[in-house]
Amino acid sequence: MELRFLGGASEVGSLGLVLRDQGRTLLFDYGLTPTDPPTYPRPAPTNVDAAFLSHAHLDHSGMTPVLSRLPKTRLVATPVTIAVADLLTKDALKVARLEGYLAPYAPSDIHALRARFLATDRHGTFRHHGLEVQLTPAGHIPGATMALYRGARDVLFTGDLQTIPTRLVGGAEPVECDVLVMESTYAGREHPDRRETERRFRDKVAETVERGGKAIIPAFAVGRAQEVLLTLAHSGFRTYLDGMARAVNEIYLAAPEYLADARRFRQALEGVHVVEHPGERRRALEDGEVIVTTGGMLDGGPVLYYVGELYRDPRTAILLTGYQVEGSNGRQLLEEGTLTIDETTIRPLGEVQKYDFSAHAGHGDLVRFAKDSGARTVVLMHGDHREALREALEPFCEVVLPENGRPFSL
Repeated sequence: MELRFLGGASEVGSLGLVLRDQGRTLLFDYGLTPTDPPTYPRPAPTNVDAAFLSHAHLDHSGMTPVLSRLPKTRLVATPVTIAVADLLTKDALKVARLEGYLAPYAPSDIHALRARFLATDRHGTFRHHGLEVQLTPAGHIPGATMALYRGARDVLFTGDLQTIPTRLVGGAEPVECDVLVMESTYAGREHPDRRETERRFRDKVAETVERGGKAIIPAFAVGRAQEVLLTLAHSGFRTYLDGMARAVNEIYLAAPEYLADARRFRQALEGVHVVEHPGERRRALEDGEVIVTTGGMLDGGPVLYYVGELYRDPRTAILLTGYQVEGSNGRQLLEEGTLTIDETTIRPLGEVQKYDFSAHAGHGDLVRFAKDSGARTVVLMHGDHREALREALEPFCEVVLPENGRPFSL
């Protein structure tokens, strides 16, 4: 059995894993890193028998449209993942056009990929000519799955993993396997208590509103915006939602079985004012107390309009809810107190706070998951602090730290 990472082995982004076993070639995820300009993984093999998409985030799905050019390759994912990935890859093309860089695929590739998708339930099994891959929920976001390949050795590919339940989805359960290919985004780091984080977040929103300010909450459209809205449900704030999260909400509402509590999610959305088009943003500014909006790293999207209008008001608070990658506007705001809009650098006068709403398992949860899987070999991917996790796991199993492009055998 041979494995080779096309990307995402020792960094978070552009994940793609090729597995060759018993004459078969499988591909797990195929993403891009949405920097400016984006960075891409190595080319996929031309003889992929089947591909599996763990979830829709661009660092896992962003390059899947090019798979439509391969002969006969099917792409297996849950219906929710398929719908959201279609949305995100179309948006990636739009961003490429606006920013003026060459996209790796065309709208026709996204359209052609729709015929290659094979929708499989989150507890479903893909079987084809002796090939067997079982899916099981990965936590993280609605529709996210792990994939268990049944071969000469049973290999579990986690994609992105969250073991604790959140307001949006349940946590992932360990799966017995021989080889565990596990993400390591938060290797060496723990998350603060989730309920305490939510309490501090709500208190800061209330404090901002009470002093006459507006809380601008940049949030990723897929998963994070929904967590924020659930956290603020029934708070009584006049809350506005702007950006792609509107479309994602519709996809989630249409698949209630993928949510931790569909009834609670629907109720959380009932009191939210949705900005349907740019002309309504002025109303959100005038009437809203809380504005939840994309993009989560302040590199684009409606959030830049709201920040540009309110940054001179010292009562305003910008409350970050997601990881801010190096080089992003959000990281610049955290480290330097400034951000750049249309090549102009501004310094918001209000406060800036960051809250850990991560949808990834922390270090201790990753260690427990690996131990409970019973794997004799653990391959650590999708992280830039993998050594800390290797140190914790080596007393219990063999640990492999792969590098992009270098095949290794198991």
